[in-house]
Amino acid sequence: MTLRAVLWDLDGTLTDSVRFVVDTANRVIEAHGGPPLPFESVGAMTGLPLEDIFRIAWPDLTADLAQSYRSEYREIYDREIIPATKLFEGARETLAAFHDAGLLQATVTGKRAADCERILRGLGIASEIDVCLGGDSVSRPKPAPDLAQHAMERLRCEATDCVVIGDANADIAMGKAAGAHTIQVLWGFARERIEGADHVVATWSELRETVFALASRAHPILCRGGALGS
Repeated sequence: MTLRAVLWDLDGTLTDSVRFVVDTANRVIEAHGGPPLPFESVGAMTGLPLEDIFRIAWPDLTADLAQSYRSEYREIYDREIIPATKLFEGARETLAAFHDAGLLQATVTGKRAADCERILRGLGIASEIDVCLGGDSVSRPKPAPDLAQHAMERLRCEATDCVVIGDANADIAMGKAAGAHTIQVLWGFARERIEGADHVVATWSELRETVFALASRAHPILCRGGALGS
């Protein structure tokens, strides 16, 4: 393995925000007479299109209603949730450590790229991220490999140069489908090992150790290739 780049999920991985996703979806669902969905049902779909979540409540949801509910969700999220989003303790130190070591970093979140970038800037970590991508950056969402592959193209890295870090099934499945190495974190949604995860870590220090161990196998001295922008 020739590790050069880290591809990050956002909700439940870098940011403590899975509960926000669930609660906001349920606010929209209940406002239209639907039953509130269990945390486990919505949390398991974090990173997937919002329409997929709403169709748990309404399997026959029309495209027009799906778009309307998605707009309502985003209005709430823009107004209330983005300003309240916080990093997990340990995330800032880890992003800086990877950046300083010369590893390229990208986001591969299901959120819109603009929302992701706004969150990163608000949290003061945008400078650590070389490429900011979201669910609207590609035509097929997770668990398809497209988002990870697009990040690889932007970073000019091969699949075997990259590791995808996430907390949910869709993250790990995307990484594996793209041919990348995968690391599951246990502080987000999934608290048991996800099938296909190459490594599972429970702490930020363990995550840093795992990534640096992978990187040092191929690059005893890492050399930064330069930020490529977002």
